[in-house]
Amino acid sequence: MRKNLFSFVSILLLILILLNLDFSKLKDFLFKADILFLVLSFFIYVFSFFFRALRWKIMIENISLKRLFSVVAIHTLSNNVYPARSGELSFIYLLKDFNKSFIASVLLVARLTDILCIALLFCLSLFFLTVNNNYWFFLPVIMCLILLILCSVIFAERLLPSKGYIGKIKNFVIDMKNALFDLEKKLLPIFICSFIIWIVKYIAFYFLAISIFKSFGFTISFWQLVFGVSFSELTTVLPFHNIGGFGTFEAGWAGAYIILGFHRKLAVTSGFIFHSLLLIFSALLGVPFLLSYKFTEKLYSRG
Repeated sequence: MRKNLFSFVSILLLILILLNLDFSKLKDFLFKADILFLVLSFFIYVFSFFFRALRWKIMIENISLKRLFSVVAIHTLSNNVYPARSGELSFIYLLKDFNKSFIASVLLVARLTDILCIALLFCLSLFFLTVNNNYWFFLPVIMCLILLILCSVIFAERLLPSKGYIGKIKNFVIDMKNALFDLEKKLLPIFICSFIIWIVKYIAFYFLAISIFKSFGFTISFWQLVFGVSFSELTTVLPFHNIGGFGTFEAGWAGAYIILGFHRKLAVTSGFIFHSLLLIFSALLGVPFLLSYKFTEKLYSRG
């Protein structure tokens, strides 16, 4: 029943996105896009993969940076394609020669620092955008969410029941606490590396957004980009995040840019193009490494 409901919501979102696409703007992008900004965005995006591999290296010491880079490429592609973050399992599979619980805890800590970095950059975007506009109404919501997360981490083990979905949440929180304790001495360098990852990613995304909005005859600031992408990134954890993320990603993006005053169709169309290009970027990086990995696996199986 729940799976049918999630599928219905994801299909409904996709239909709404397609109905709100401005095909004249799609045509403008295809013929007027600044190729230089697209290429620059791609290479900066590739550069962020190095820092992602470096973060894994900090947590998993006895592994080469080269191998971790290939893992990052395949893992990112999997996350962008598979629904509801099920692509995370690819990370555990690609590092199957390590202890599964250890790799799962490493992944958990990385995701936690990602969320903290996105939240921090989102708050910074609110600060800079509020200079000329009134978006302070977001801050109480953010503070309540932070307090809720902190309380759930501190008191989950005592207050939450152990059965059903609440029990799963409780186990997740307990696993997260254990993972943090296991990597306690490495938390600061992990967080610094995570922050660099997101700064580099947002810079890459900014050049990508410039190319898109420029073809429409609009300009966009860096902090507007951070505001919009942060919304979109949060949609990836939703249970109705479907294959490729189409629908949910655009909904988060469009919601953010409508709040910023952009026209609905412009917001939806720019989100659709941005998302499509991100999938192309991750495919260009991930597919070669995936094919290489499968070829290597076949050689080992024959041997």
